[in-house]
Amino acid sequence: MRPRLLLAALLVCGALAVLVATSVDIDGGAGKAQASTAHASTLAGGCGTAAGAQATLAVYTSAALRIYEGELRGGEVAADAAHVRESAQLLAALASGSSAAVQEAVHAIVYTPRWHIVRLRVLSHGQVLADVGGPYIVAPVTGTLRLHGRTLGTYVMSVQDDVGYVKLVTRFIGAPVDLYRGGAPLMGTLEPAPARAASVSPVHVSGRAYAEQELTLKAFPAGTLQAAIFAPQPPASASCSSLTLAAWGQVARHVAARFNGQLAAHYQDLADIVHTLTGGHVFVREGSGKLVGGPRPARIPATGSVRYAGRTWPVYSWQPSPGVRVYFLTPGAPPASTLVAPAGG
Repeated sequence: MRPRLLLAALLVCGALAVLVATSVDIDGGAGKAQASTAHASTLAGGCGTAAGAQATLAVYTSAALRIYEGELRGGEVAADAAHVRESAQLLAALASGSSAAVQEAVHAIVYTPRWHIVRLRVLSHGQVLADVGGPYIVAPVTGTLRLHGRTLGTYVMSVQDDVGYVKLVTRFIGAPVDLYRGGAPLMGTLEPAPARAASVSPVHVSGRAYAEQELTLKAFPAGTLQAAIFAPQPPASASCSSLTLAAWGQVARHVAARFNGQLAAHYQDLADIVHTLTGGHVFVREGSGKLVGGPRPARIPATGSVRYAGRTWPVYSWQPSPGVRVYFLTPGAPPASTLVAPAGG
């Protein structure tokens, strides 16, 4: 199953077990997770409260942007756009000039099982002929409808609604997120939603302090909305490197938790999804045996770092069951350039 489809499928599973990226017992005591944050936290010097929150927030924001990019340009998006462009029913309806036929064809596309089109708008000469789907949609993509080389119209399509994006961010990254349009809150996970006038840092919600990063995303069919990603203020004594590592580890552990106790059958899926969300690499070893990942690197430490694919990777690891260890080669601190959503998507 492709990573995006698996992400969507996992959203309908049971409640998320909230796992923090420090040492946590996740298997009833039989095998304790040994997060490699312990190594990093011994590095000299604390990060400070504000810088520490930003270190964590940079990781969350990087992963949130990867989710957004997948909704705009992922393989499943391209496949669904092709379904629209190649729909014989829709093209014939446009060629006939029948608005009713276009409406029927668009309805059939949106509600076709196994496709994941949440809204589709079809236009001809700038006039909307049909618009089917949910009201709150993010990440629209556009295209042209042609038959035998003749342009019949255009379309605006999306595979993700606002609720789905919020769920992906909160359930697979573990970060609170609130969406806003025109400064007004739409939906999200922090209650009450912070006012958008608050560019101040930290943001206080229900007595808890958060750092916040705002992303500008495309709304349907045009315009923008803002996604505010939040990270709680960490202890001032923690090192920046340990906080970055812990944040990446939290992402991996939240993905693992979505398998609801069936992780042993889904290690490859875990590796695929974590790579999609982070750009890092997951290896799973049982003793000297290799369950997931190639033969290189030959040895991965439980803590510290490892050379792989021409660079050095900080390692986060844990034991989901006795004798089995998951090694997550994390990307390290995200570059500042990755923390800005592309203009216009």
